[in-house]
Amino acid sequence: MDGSTAILQLLSFALVALPAMAQFNAPVIYSAENSASYAGTIAQGSLFVVFGTNIGPAQLVQAGSYPLPSQIGGTAMTVTSGSTTLPCPMVYSVAGQAAAVLPSNTPLGNAMVMLTYNGQGTPFPALVNVVPSAVGIFTLSSSGLGPGVVTALDGTVKTFAVTAKPGETVIAWATGLGPITGPDNVLPSTFPSFPGVEVFIGTQSASVVYAGRSGCCAGVDQIAFEVPAGLAGCYLPVAIRSGGRLSNFVSVAVNSSGQSCSDTAPTLPAAVMDQTLAGRSVSTAALAAGPVGVLRGLGFRQEQMFAEKLSSLLHVKVSRQDVSKLLRANPSQRSLGRAMRKYAAAWKALDPAAKEAIRKAVNLTQEGALAGFGRYNTPGTLGAAVGGLFPSQGSCTVFGLMAGPLGSTSSQGLDAGSSLALSGPAGAYTLMQRDTGQYQVMFGSTPTGPNLPPGTYAITSSGGRDIEAFSASLTVSGNILWSNKAAISAVDRSQPLTITWSGGATPGSVLIGGYSEFNTVGSAGFVCAEDTSKGTFTIPSFILSALPATPSGGVMFIGPHPLSRQVAIPGVDLAYFIDGSSDSRSVAYQ
Repeated sequence: MDGSTAILQLLSFALVALPAMAQFNAPVIYSAENSASYAGTIAQGSLFVVFGTNIGPAQLVQAGSYPLPSQIGGTAMTVTSGSTTLPCPMVYSVAGQAAAVLPSNTPLGNAMVMLTYNGQGTPFPALVNVVPSAVGIFTLSSSGLGPGVVTALDGTVKTFAVTAKPGETVIAWATGLGPITGPDNVLPSTFPSFPGVEVFIGTQSASVVYAGRSGCCAGVDQIAFEVPAGLAGCYLPVAIRSGGRLSNFVSVAVNSSGQSCSDTAPTLPAAVMDQTLAGRSVSTAALAAGPVGVLRGLGFRQEQMFAEKLSSLLHVKVSRQDVSKLLRANPSQRSLGRAMRKYAAAWKALDPAAKEAIRKAVNLTQEGALAGFGRYNTPGTLGAAVGGLFPSQGSCTVFGLMAGPLGSTSSQGLDAGSSLALSGPAGAYTLMQRDTGQYQVMFGSTPTGPNLPPGTYAITSSGGRDIEAFSASLTVSGNILWSNKAAISAVDRSQPLTITWSGGATPGSVLIGGYSEFNTVGSAGFVCAEDTSKGTFTIPSFILSALPATPSGGVMFIGPHPLSRQVAIPGVDLAYFIDGSSDSRSVAYQ
């Protein structure tokens, strides 16, 4: 995967589409996760949620009093670790999910969660990793992303309109600090303070006042901390570290007056975020031009286009699956040769010029354009993900690598006509409709490189079934150059890292980020937003420590902020024209 892919992957969001197994009467569970962060690592004594099919009654049944029952609505769960099997106190149950408390005395390590509904057990368990501490912060969208459940001491929820103030003590509501000594099915008789808990907000460490069980609910934790001085913004990231593990990153709005927040860097408009949190549908449009490797993060589907091109060059039918392997290979003769083993005879028969043509065909530095239009009828996750992935200026956030871009099949595609027209310094092109709401074109072998040629670009449409006629423009000015890139090949995750750059539009904002992929421990990425004119930014060590260590497969990048250019399209709630230029390199995270 090309390093710059991460820039527009940040506009992606994940809606988990569980397999349709309703035709079976037997209960089936797919996963067991922390009920706040939705991570698969679960702490002793924490709340967790199981997702599945036919695992509870059609209507939600919740525990109304203490002690929590071992069965609710016909649903019961147990956890097995080695030779130990323990019942889990139940919190609620419904057809698609159920929640319970993982017993504090569950043995550490790999464990299996089993479920029965009306006496019938699931055929397969959900596998979990049980640890002493793994905090998840609850969010307003119940997605693990975006604005967190952060309150004043009196319980007032902090929002975009009623914000936290520097110097104020606020409470983050979470689960997963660790086990307690008493029973888990009742409120704790004492409220132990868990030692060594750290809170980070923006790029700063906050003073922790209390970190322990809540008096309201079994398995729920409260982390009270003081908001550091000098902070302001609508999407200031908040994370908690306990037992050496970082929580999910959520956001909180901060303003010196405690009233409505504002941001200097481009972020998701608060009004749109409020619309998503209220459950109202949101229509979106993402227009972009730049390297194909970047556009892939927005859903650019080059596999079919490349398959047709390669079939013509090789004189054999090349599948889209094999093209995907080619795109993951380095564009060198040896890498391409390995990826082309299935077509060894056809590859061997090619002359050097034809092999060079294939290398150009799968070169992700070639440029293109994309336009995606979609409507999200369950928009909370969209708002949470986009809002959570673009932090306030001068701060950073961490995310799991995700798929499912704006305008993808996760939404209802909106028709903007049979084709769109692009004009600009790179030439004049026609974006053809590949799927409803998805339009794309590749510029070809020239121009190539990580940056769009400067100038003004325009995408126009004569209108379609869902989108009226429009014209949107983007002006590309000075490109951003990562000036100390050559000196950064290995990243020590225990130390802060300073990035410097030159160029870029001023006034304006840059996005600095990276990601690390490692098959055995997963993948994660980070992004930081900063004022272009500053030319330097130091990434805190707690951000870098959240990425898995990997000797290869790591990337860092810098580029124009994707939300820098909001455009108006009739009938669309949120639309951006994105400059996909970037400067990136492979790194090792150590």
